[in-house]
Amino acid sequence: MDSSIKKRTPILVILMAMKLKIVACLILSALCLSSLVLAQNQSGPEQSTPLSLIQTAINVAVNSYHPSLDGYLAIYVDPEKWESGLKDSDLGPFLKLKEAKPGRSAVFFFSQSKDSAVGVYFDGATPFGVTAVKTNDSGKIEPGDISAAYKAVTKEMLKPAGTEFHFEHGDVAMDDGTPLTAYLVSGPGAKSN
Repeated sequence: MDSSIKKRTPILVILMAMKLKIVACLILSALCLSSLVLAQNQSGPEQSTPLSLIQTAINVAVNSYHPSLDGYLAIYVDPEKWESGLKDSDLGPFLKLKEAKPGRSAVFFFSQSKDSAVGVYFDGATPFGVTAVKTNDSGKIEPGDISAAYKAVTKEMLKPAGTEFHFEHGDVAMDDGTPLTAYLVSGPGAKSN
């Protein structure tokens, strides 16, 4: 009987070792698979919608220059439309302030009478600059005023504005007919569509 136990012991040891290796392989496979899924989800650049950038731009504008943007028109200029925007009579002076780059976009807020405007510049989803101007005595916004008012975006400017804004979607066109995404901004109590 002792000899049969000795013969089974090496077989049991081999089977136990194989089970441990199989379990270890399964655990490693699961870890590798979860790492690949996580890497795939994070591999692309951060994507933002025009509305999310407008909401970020509102925080920057309210915290830096403008306590209220109620009634302003928010216009989003995506990277593909930057070059066309340079020729636009309203947007061109603002867009000329910064060089066009892949992933660079901007949000502009214009009062209904176009007597004041705020521009917030983005690289991807990150705002990096802001400017705000009012018309001069001749009723025009001067390019020199735009560059003189330019500031780098700080952490303080990114804090929530403290006011809930509502947005009514619409489209506007540049002077050459290129369509742009736009929203009419309204303050508390207003309903958005």
